[in-house]
Amino acid sequence: MRKKHRKLKRESPLCYIVMAILALVCLLPLLMILSASLTDEVYVQKNGYSILPMYPTLDTYIFLVANKGEMLAKAFLTTISVVILGTLYSVTVTTFFAYAISQKKSTFRFARILSFFAWFTTIFSGGVLPWYIMCTQYYGLKNNLFALFIPSGINVWNMFILRGNFREVPEELIESAKLDGASDAKVFVKISIPLARAGIVTVALFNVLSFWNDFFLPQWLITDSKYTTVQKMLYSMLSNVATLLNSSSSTATMALLEHITLPANTAKMAVTVLAVLPIVALYPFALKYFVKGINLGGIKG
Repeated sequence: MRKKHRKLKRESPLCYIVMAILALVCLLPLLMILSASLTDEVYVQKNGYSILPMYPTLDTYIFLVANKGEMLAKAFLTTISVVILGTLYSVTVTTFFAYAISQKKSTFRFARILSFFAWFTTIFSGGVLPWYIMCTQYYGLKNNLFALFIPSGINVWNMFILRGNFREVPEELIESAKLDGASDAKVFVKISIPLARAGIVTVALFNVLSFWNDFFLPQWLITDSKYTTVQKMLYSMLSNVATLLNSSSSTATMALLEHITLPANTAKMAVTVLAVLPIVALYPFALKYFVKGINLGGIKG
């Protein structure tokens, strides 16, 4: 036992060093993105990217706000609405489903059937085309706010994590509450949900990340600019800049580019910062729930 303890003690500093190196490796791209967004476009074209901003300037951000400021504001408002509504909807559906399949057969006889259906969808899929037809022609999920979160209402992996959290609730506590006259609904609201709070927060965090970064639903189900999200808006902005730079066949465009340096490289970094910054600001506050929820959900999941 002493030898094992000494061995673990000797290896601990090495583990910390390895983890610190891995953290720096993950942090380095973010620092380079932020640095490039604050660097002069001409310097980036000549010398490439660097960890620290060279010739710091806010010209790229000013360019984006001046040309696409109103559209960016609408896109952010739409995305924030989708994140809030989608997270509430998804967490509610996932919580009810996870709690149902976590029950014993004597309590809810369809628990195993629902669990099998959830597991089955992780292996087999009907395909994108049938999904698109169902969403647009049968459910009316096209060019409206609901199309941006209803199709992603439940994630099976998140559901199984939450199921593991519900299975961690002591059975004695539930039996005691039922002996005192508590109904199944009261046990769910007063006991199971508070004790599974870490898992619920974890699932909510996953949904926030998913809805904020989602590009496929806006791309497939949205053609009206009124419902453009941040991700689709930023992609369109980058496409427009690239199109302008590549359309140098006309004499007028070539003359314009001789006097103006469009922030093509730094714009990519700037829009990336705009997309990542809200999530980076939110993540530290939910980190403790994130780790705890994953650990609890993996014990009996």
